[in-house]
Amino acid sequence: MTSLRYSGPKFRVALVVAAALTAMVSLTLWMLLNAFHFAHTDYLAALSALVFFAFVSVAMLIRYLRNEVVLAVRPTGLYDARWQADTVAWQDIREVVVRRVENDVELDVYLWHRQSSGQSSGKPPAGGRERQDYRPDHIIELAPLEGDVAGVIRAIGHHVTVRAESPAGMGHLDLLARAGA
Repeated sequence: MTSLRYSGPKFRVALVVAAALTAMVSLTLWMLLNAFHFAHTDYLAALSALVFFAFVSVAMLIRYLRNEVVLAVRPTGLYDARWQADTVAWQDIREVVVRRVENDVELDVYLWHRQSSGQSSGKPPAGGRERQDYRPDHIIELAPLEGDVAGVIRAIGHHVTVRAESPAGMGHLDLLARAGA
C-alpha cells in the first residue's frame, strides 16, 4: 500500500492563508456592521470569524493533527479522505489523468458511469461528447501532501490506466519524473 499524508510546511502555509481569509471576512463584516450601527458588532464579527475558520480549515486541521493517511493506493482501490470515507474500487475507475497545474501535479479520476440497468458502460453519455470533454469525477490535489508522488502514480498505474496530459513542450515521461517536485 502506498500512501501520502499532509505536509507539515505546506499545511502551515495553508493555515496562515485560512487565518488571513478569516481575518479579512470578519474585519469586512465588522466594518459593515459598524457602518449600519448594529449593536454587538464585536461579538458578531468574532462569531463570523469562528464559523468561517471552522468551515475553511477544521476538517483539514483535525486530519493533520491525527497524522492520518489522506491518499492511499490500496489493493482494493483508491482512497482519498478528502473525497469520501470509503475506498473507490479499481473496477469503478475508468482512468486517472496526471495533469500539471502551474508548479503542482493533480490527478483527475474518471469513473465508469452506470446505466439505468446497472451495467458499466464505456460509451460516452447521450449527446455524443467525446471522452476528453468529460469532467473528472474527482480531482486529487497532490500539492498539500508529502511523500513519493511519482511512486503513488506508478502504484495507481498497476491497477488502472494512467494517462499523462502534459502542457506543450513537456513530454509524458518528463511529467511523471517531475511529479514529485
